[in-house]
Amino acid sequence: MAYRQSRARRRFDAEVKRLLETVREAYSQECSSTAVREFALCSAVLLCSARMESYVEDLLADWGSAVKVQVLTTERLPKRMRAFLLNQPAIFSAYRQYIVDGDEAGVLTRLEALIGSAYYDLAIDGRRIPPFAVEAVYRDRKYPSPKNLRRLFGRFGVSNVFDELNRIARRNTEAMLTSFNDLRTEIAHVGVPVGLNATDIKQHVRNVQAVVGYIDRMFFSHVSKSIGADCWTA
Repeated sequence: MAYRQSRARRRFDAEVKRLLETVREAYSQECSSTAVREFALCSAVLLCSARMESYVEDLLADWGSAVKVQVLTTERLPKRMRAFLLNQPAIFSAYRQYIVDGDEAGVLTRLEALIGSAYYDLAIDGRRIPPFAVEAVYRDRKYPSPKNLRRLFGRFGVSNVFDELNRIARRNTEAMLTSFNDLRTEIAHVGVPVGLNATDIKQHVRNVQAVVGYIDRMFFSHVSKSIGADCWTA
């Protein structure tokens, strides 16, 4: 099936367009304020970062919603995702306490209370996919740093997301994202760095927009090949 832009990407592109238009207006002849221009540049970077985080959240939330309305069995989910969802917080908590106190009876009591829970169906092929909180998959990894994106898409069975993105982009997408995140951090602390102008800032924003486009294509391909294109929200 041919690639279709996700709803999340269209939303992100619309926001980026608005940000770039604001920068253009700040540098028009109608605006001569240096302070306004600097605020526009800072806002473009900080808001672009926030919008990328929202893109990641929207993309994966839409995937989770689509999975819930389909009548799907567990083998359709990537095994890495099934393994992640099986490791419920209650299980982590039980073993963490066992490491602390070595109380075998205590850990077994905690674990036996979980037997029969619907999410254990994830361990068995052919069962109906049980309800799960998709936000648990991305909640702690939605900030778009390279480290977070690796771990996040690894949960979906993508072994190295930047290998996939670089193959699509034919350039170093991790370097593009790292450069933008470094700029965002510097702007958050000291404002627009000396030596950067509006053209530079706009290029950084467009680079992030390109990375989002590559993520969208990569995830569309992965969803289509794994669980099926019916779980893609365009």
